[in-house]
Amino acid sequence: MTDNKPLETPTTLDSLDSAQWLHISETVKLLLLSIAQIELTLTDGEHNVTGLGSLFTDMAEQLREVNAWLETQENTPAEILDHGRHLAGKVNEGIIAFQFYDRLSQRLNHVVTGLALTEEVLRDEHSRTSEHAWKMLQRTIKSTYSLDCERKMFDLVLQGMPLHEALSQYQDEHLKHNNNHIELF
Repeated sequence: MTDNKPLETPTTLDSLDSAQWLHISETVKLLLLSIAQIELTLTDGEHNVTGLGSLFTDMAEQLREVNAWLETQENTPAEILDHGRHLAGKVNEGIIAFQFYDRLSQRLNHVVTGLALTEEVLRDEHSRTSEHAWKMLQRTIKSTYSLDCERKMFDLVLQGMPLHEALSQYQDEHLKHNNNHIELF
């Protein structure tokens, strides 16, 4: 004789069968570990890069003043002026490299946010099985992206495009964006 009672959905993580619990629990632990590693990396890098960025910005300003003064002097050799301009260009390249590090930090912070939000959804049984919760999570993660090409890559991946293809498209578009929008401090 078969029992026609509807299957009950577990109401807590404790009532999940051990296979489901293990899968969710272990996934959550790995997400938390990933978050911790990224946050430690950001913390370690932030202190050093912030100081170096300030140093390079100060050096650029000092170099501009020195070069401006040298250009007003009648007897400044052309080689000295050329070296000063060359050095100013190199310092500006260093400042641009710090801007790219800042973009990297922003992206890693987006990853941390996305992983933390995913961990919250996985921990809550109702959210874990709610299409609405997952759609909200996706919208929240997408809203953290600052470039259109990042949002486009997100959409392509969620639509099922293989990751390597989405990354390739992103890199093509991102390189075009960076070549046209480099700012100096």
